[in-house]
Amino acid sequence: MQRTPRLAAIDLGSNSFHLILAQATPQKGYQVLTRQRQKVRLADGLREDGTLDEAAIHRGIACLASFTELLRDIPDQAVKCVATATLRKASNRDDVLRQFEATLGHSIEIISGEREAELIYRGATQSRAQPNAQMLVLDIGGASTEVIVGTGTQPHRLKSLDMGCVVWQNRFFGDGTITAAALDAAQAAAAQELAPELDAFLQHSWHHVCGASGTFRALHDILHSQQQSLIQGDWLQQVRSACIQAGHCRKLGNVGVRRDRQAVFMGGFSILLALADGLRLEHIELAQGALREGLMTQLLTRL
Repeated sequence: MQRTPRLAAIDLGSNSFHLILAQATPQKGYQVLTRQRQKVRLADGLREDGTLDEAAIHRGIACLASFTELLRDIPDQAVKCVATATLRKASNRDDVLRQFEATLGHSIEIISGEREAELIYRGATQSRAQPNAQMLVLDIGGASTEVIVGTGTQPHRLKSLDMGCVVWQNRFFGDGTITAAALDAAQAAAAQELAPELDAFLQHSWHHVCGASGTFRALHDILHSQQQSLIQGDWLQQVRSACIQAGHCRKLGNVGVRRDRQAVFMGGFSILLALADGLRLEHIELAQGALREGLMTQLLTRL
């Protein structure tokens, strides 16, 4: 009997690099063998002149080098690797890409914001969407935020906004201090980025809202500790008050934020507050997939 192939989907995000290694199944699906995630904070390395600094490049290379062992014996056509907002912005992207590809041993595609949004939507809805269900999917990345509305697994309107948790963290909470004024400023700036798209999105209706990023996973961890399951508007305000009371990112453990999520939590959380307010969201579920799951479905289609 022919052995089903192994597949690898890799997402070089602006905050974290992700890898999914999976086995294709005879039912035209896949079974995950392992998931890898490393905080690279690529967006931290974007200088004012638009170049990506050497420290960020070296962090990326170190992470990709750790991925290569998992990719051994997997043919190139069964590996899909994409890079997102930070490499879209970096003026030295071609040089960075050459170094990353040489380390990984596979080609890397820098995808557009719209393509990123499409893959996120497909990954977030592949396992739960009903054919006629109206869906809104949100993903707060390190340097961009994707907002997508669609029906079932088919996206209708996609937008990649120029804001993300790493960028907003550095801009508004750079020294780690959390104040009401800083949070208000961060939320207002995010609302300003969203404003030109609001009317177009509000013309759509949706039955389900899900969030697919580390910000939502961090909030879900807090919810789980409180034996709740849905992110709701009034609860977000409670978290907001608790963050201000904590006063510093190092103390976000008192709010229930895991240590590995504290460094960029406030940047992502302030963006979420703007999204929830502008899009009039009453509750948000945690998505079970994101960009890399969308890439995996693309790989299965190709093969």
